[in-house]
Amino acid sequence: MSYKLPVKKKQAIIIIHVLSVVCWLGGALVMLLFGMYMLKAENGDQLYYTLENMHLIDIVFIRYTALVTVITGIALSVWTNWGLFKYYWIVIKLALTLLLIVFGIVYMEDWLSQIVRTADQARLLALSDAAFLNTSYSLIGGALANIISLVFMTAISYFKPFGKINTKAHPSKPRAAASRNIRS
Repeated sequence: MSYKLPVKKKQAIIIIHVLSVVCWLGGALVMLLFGMYMLKAENGDQLYYTLENMHLIDIVFIRYTALVTVITGIALSVWTNWGLFKYYWIVIKLALTLLLIVFGIVYMEDWLSQIVRTADQARLLALSDAAFLNTSYSLIGGALANIISLVFMTAISYFKPFGKINTKAHPSKPRAAASRNIRS
């Protein structure tokens, strides 16, 4: 039998998990708001410092809390009766979380670094650069995608839809009905 968390440890990990999701969601909301604020910058310094603050939010409230979220989520799944691959809602959350993290690393981090460099060099003139604006809109869209995904994952954590993953694919676990048929 595999390790199961004692109640107190499970509660502590749940608290850490929920707080990390809240921080991640809060960071994504702030990124969205800063992204919209950035587009209305009145001078080059305001534009640059808004982007620098977005970079700080990305590091403090998104990167590390996303990592803590996935680690605590996996721990809760593996060390409780839920299991990591027993229910569709858990698999969906895991896949979506990993997708968001990879999306953040591969695209959003690059987009943010790119527009910070451009704003540092061109200041307010960056807002008239089509590439800068396209990248800014992509970053805002990425923040919105994070928000929608995190709200969706919170909802399926609460409602636990889609049921249990079919156990017929596991021949090592005989079903009760099959064993009854053999006896008859």
